[in-house]
Parts: sequence; C-alpha cells; structure tokens
Amino acid sequence: MDISLDAVRARRSVRSYDGSALGSAQEAAIRAAIGEAVPGPFGGRPRFELFGPGLGSFEKGKIGTYGVISRAQAFIIGAVERASFAMEDFGYCLEGILLRATELGLGSCWLGGIFDRGAAGKALGIGPKDLVPACSPLGVPADRQSIQERIIRFSAGSRARKPASELFFEERGGVWQALEQPGIWAEVLEAVRVGPSASNKQPWRILVSERAGRPELDLFLEEDRRYNSMLGEIKLQDMDMGIAMRHVEVAARAQGIGGAWLRHAPETIKAAAPRRYICSWIAK
Repeated sequence: MDISLDAVRARRSVRSYDGSALGSAQEAAIRAAIGEAVPGPFGGRPRFELFGPGLGSFEKGKIGTYGVISRAQAFIIGAVERASFAMEDFGYCLEGILLRATELGLGSCWLGGIFDRGAAGKALGIGPKDLVPACSPLGVPADRQSIQERIIRFSAGSRARKPASELFFEERGGVWQALEQPGIWAEVLEAVRVGPSASNKQPWRILVSERAGRPELDLFLEEDRRYNSMLGEIKLQDMDMGIAMRHVEVAARAQGIGGAWLRHAPETIKAAAPRRYICSWIAK
C-alpha cells in the first residue's frame, strides 16, 4: 500500500465534522484502500466496511459514540477473527486506511472503547470467532472544534508526545540506553513517535540493533496490563503496535530503506517486564 510520509505527519484525531457526506471520488478511494490495506504483517485479514447515509445498512446515529463524535456522516468499522496477533494486524490495516483518508483531506479518529460494539458487529454480520476492535468516523473536519472535543484533547494530552529518549534505545554493555544517534532511522522513529495511541499512552519502545550485518528495529510493547485488559479480548495497546508497524513501514519506504517484518524467536530477544517483544523491521 503506497502511502506518503506527509500523511503520517499531517494525521490528527478529528472529533468534530462539518456534516457533509463523502464525495463519490473520496468514497471510491476509501473502498479501494480497504482492499489494499490487508493482509496485516502477521497474516490476518481484517474485514472493513463503510457505513453512513447511502453507504451501507448501518443507520446514521447508531454507531453510539456517546457525544464524542460530532456530525460525522460516515464511519468505517471492522472485524477480525480471533488469532495470535489479531489486534496488531487490525491496527496495522485500519491505520493504512486512515492514512489514505488523510491524503484525501478527510479527518478520522480511532475509537476503541467509546462506540456501540454490539451494534457494529451486528451491522457487519460477524461470526462467533470475530471481534470488533475499533472503528473511525470519516469526513471533512469542522472549522472549529466542539467544546467536547477540546475537553477530550486536553484530558488526553493529545498534543503532547513523549521525547524520543523515552521511546527509542540502543544496547550498550548489555543495558538499554537512550538512542544517541538515530542515523538512517531518524525519520522512521519520528513517524512512530507522532502516531496515535489509545489514551495517548505511546506504549511502543524500539531497540535499534544489528544482526547478521543488517540494521533492524526491534519493536516492543511497554504494556500497562490493567489498562490493556479493561476490554477483555480487545487489546487497545496491541492495536497500537500495529499502528506503529504501519508508520515504520511508510516512513522506511519513503526514506528508501527497503525491508520487511520478521518475528525472531522471542527467547532470542529479551527485555525486562513490562516490555514484550512484538516484531522486527529488517532493513534490506
């Protein structure tokens, strides 16, 4: 899926919309993106659909965002079959679609906890093995944020981001130390740092390393276990890892750093709890 690095830089969470419907060209482009966004890096194939007036059977207003989203006329909702790394695959795939929406001038907003998951699942016709992890509104951002949006953004610290020294590391003397010289990875790591995450917790940690003469990025989840378990099988922070993987891939390719995702045997890559190894981007 060909996505520009500018989309990563421009993307922001939008909760207030101007009430206009998607144009026919925008709708067609989003539907094409849905097909291009899968599979995920672990092989999962989430299913996504557009809903809204004239878009699908999911009636306007039945998404149940409880006042968090204002005047959105379209939503994209998705489901994924239960499997190892299903949340990471879902996050990776949906973020690809939302980045394409950004390129089209549309706003979006990840919703993992505040929407009517049951109604969304019914509209999608999910089976007993499926989960509905998240959805997003799509539309033209309003000229002004609603009071509700300003409160939410302030409460979540949406404009704040952790410094790179708390997120990106190298190993010196067998100990993780803050990365001093990102080198070829500077733009890639920044693309991860500015990415969206549940409650803006930024749970991703990256160890910059080299194996068999190849540079690589080892991605870890620094998990808040209580927070990540509050929705049962829906693991918001695991989805955040998928978002980070999409951002790594987009930025690496934009910088001419070819590569692919590979999961090493977990016992060969160790980190102190609560850090949990996810996957590695191996440069080619």
